[in-house]
Amino acid sequence: MCQKNKLMIEVLFFSVLIVGVLTEILYKKIEKFKPVIISFSVALVLTLLCTHVLPELFSSHNHELSYYLLAGFIIQILLELLSKGIEHGHVHLHGEISNKELIIIFIGLAIHSFIEGMPINTFESSVHQHSITNIDSSFSSIYLFTILIHKLPIAAVLIIFLNSINSSYLKKFVFLFLFAASSPLGGIVGELVVNINFFKGFSLNLLAISCGMLLHITTLLIFEDHHNSKGKIKNILTILAGIITGILIFSI
Repeated sequence: MCQKNKLMIEVLFFSVLIVGVLTEILYKKIEKFKPVIISFSVALVLTLLCTHVLPELFSSHNHELSYYLLAGFIIQILLELLSKGIEHGHVHLHGEISNKELIIIFIGLAIHSFIEGMPINTFESSVHQHSITNIDSSFSSIYLFTILIHKLPIAAVLIIFLNSINSSYLKKFVFLFLFAASSPLGGIVGELVVNINFFKGFSLNLLAISCGMLLHITTLLIFEDHHNSKGKIKNILTILAGIITGILIFSI
């Protein structure tokens, strides 16, 4: 693993860990602003997907990647049967949650995080397979930002959720640590996979699957029913602010 890939793995791990700890310390304040944080981050992620990730994905003119994009969309639908939608910022369960249900929710979340981390260390191989000269430098940073903007609010949501069911400090730290490690572990495994002869040039396929998953989450959140409530205008303004911010920071 090259120095840059090691740095990205470390950033992925420690940033999630730090946000989780800060959420535990500032629990009440962050919980209050959770809807705004989720809407803003989702708009940022959608902007990055539409303006950078998807154009880069299909710049190879490989139409087969569209099937992997669709596969990612379907995989995320299936994962939500386990995670109960915690990747969206809330859990679709009511009443007391048993340890078994909690573990199942976390397994769904961890698998999601693992898969979206898989492409992060594989872009260098795409240079040789698709003659994309800058994908291993500028694009790897763009994809890292995309994953971070998605994962950091979810780290906060995880801690808020665990607090809501009165989890112990040990349980919160264990789940946070495992969640922080899931995407870096995916990155390590992804790099190993694309170095297997059978999967040579599979980097963009992994990226397409991850994009499909992220597209499902972002579009579902933006069009969710709660935007028909009293906070509809506030949500629309927050989403617009996220889109404009994404364009200003990453496209201009």
